[in-house]
Amino acid sequence: MGHWSEGLAEETAKLIGGSPGRHMLIDVLGRVGREIDVLSGRSFQPLRRTTSVIEPNGLPFADIPDAQVGSLEPEAGAWEVPDPVNGEIATVLQVSPLASPAPNAARAADALWIAGQLIAGASQTGRLSADYVLHWLGTSVDHEQRKYLFRRIMDPAVRFCVPILGVSIDGWWIQIARRLIWVTSETEDDGRLVELLLDKAMTDRETPPLAAVEAILIAARMTRQPADWAFTARIWPEQVQRPIDRPWGRLAKAIHGHGIPTVTPDPASTPYEIACQVVLKGYWHGYIKGDEPALVNAVALAYPRQVDRIQRETRAPDRASAAATLLEQLIHPGFDPARGAEATRRYVRRKASIAVMQYRKSEAPDRYPWTQVGISERRYYKLLPLFTQKVNGRYEYDYDDVVARMKTHLNRVDEARAVRAAALEVLRSHGFGDEAARKWLQRHPPMEAVNAWPRGRLP
Repeated sequence: MGHWSEGLAEETAKLIGGSPGRHMLIDVLGRVGREIDVLSGRSFQPLRRTTSVIEPNGLPFADIPDAQVGSLEPEAGAWEVPDPVNGEIATVLQVSPLASPAPNAARAADALWIAGQLIAGASQTGRLSADYVLHWLGTSVDHEQRKYLFRRIMDPAVRFCVPILGVSIDGWWIQIARRLIWVTSETEDDGRLVELLLDKAMTDRETPPLAAVEAILIAARMTRQPADWAFTARIWPEQVQRPIDRPWGRLAKAIHGHGIPTVTPDPASTPYEIACQVVLKGYWHGYIKGDEPALVNAVALAYPRQVDRIQRETRAPDRASAAATLLEQLIHPGFDPARGAEATRRYVRRKASIAVMQYRKSEAPDRYPWTQVGISERRYYKLLPLFTQKVNGRYEYDYDDVVARMKTHLNRVDEARAVRAAALEVLRSHGFGDEAARKWLQRHPPMEAVNAWPRGRLP
């Protein structure tokens, strides 16, 4: 069976027009489709029945993307947790019952904040690395069992999880795990990143293709049995290298509408920054609402310098108000997760600068040339090339001179528009239809409209 993107070839050819080569079109669509798979963490396979053997190694939950709710056999001894955003699918499977459901639980946004700090701790202690997976295998599985384990992992139906973290906090179960796979030409591409665990320097023989997928965070509410709410996120380390020359703005809606959130910690990230990432990703992907107090608190704690700057420059009454102003700029995700945590920090710094600039514009509009002309900033910069040229990539000009010339230009445009509108009215009164009047004005000066009449209707 081919990739899902191949089915778009005919539709794409119609949109493009002409006679594009089908093989080239399918190749391009395949590369774009696989890129979407990786960024979303899903494979978007058609409905099919598969068998999976899940070995969670003590963890009560396992990630299983693209599962259809209600598709498990009744005697399976596991329960799908419906995705809170799309209730028809499940990305989390509960594989063991809760001993005693919690009487109450913290809000989802607060749980994501805690989960983010746990990710930070795991990252700082090296538990998200390949070395930790190898250490776990070395200490938890003896030599003879390891051979049997590798044979089991060679079976693509086996989902063997290496536990990294599992803790119960405030009515929530939060866990991180990495699944082991045996990479071959037959391994199905499910949109996940993989990291080879062994290399030739560590083995005397041919390198076994043992790999681990990206670390997966699961935060599940434990107030009901089976669990009814769970959040999943992928954790991409700093070493992830993905193409970044793609138009992210065109992919963002699809990724955040249908993909699994991605968190990107690095050594420079503070625990609060990583926790804020998790909360923002939960918001952008629709798992929490924008009125959650944890959103503003997360931004204030994660980016204190930017919040302090906004409070100082905009004279906000307190840090919470300044953080809310910054959060307003972060309503829509504007960066590609493949760019890493540094891109997140740059994005937040730029949005803080925009918030300050917008405040200054509203407080002193007369200081800006476009407000003096009486047009929007966007239109001003579209017209600017008519009056000056760039020098070394920047416009250098006398503001007063350009403002005066631009006002004159816009006045002429307005006058020409008014004359044309008057000429159209005259032509209509003489019996021209709307389309005929516009065509006449394309061929004649507006001033001649007074003496213009349709054929056969001269007075």
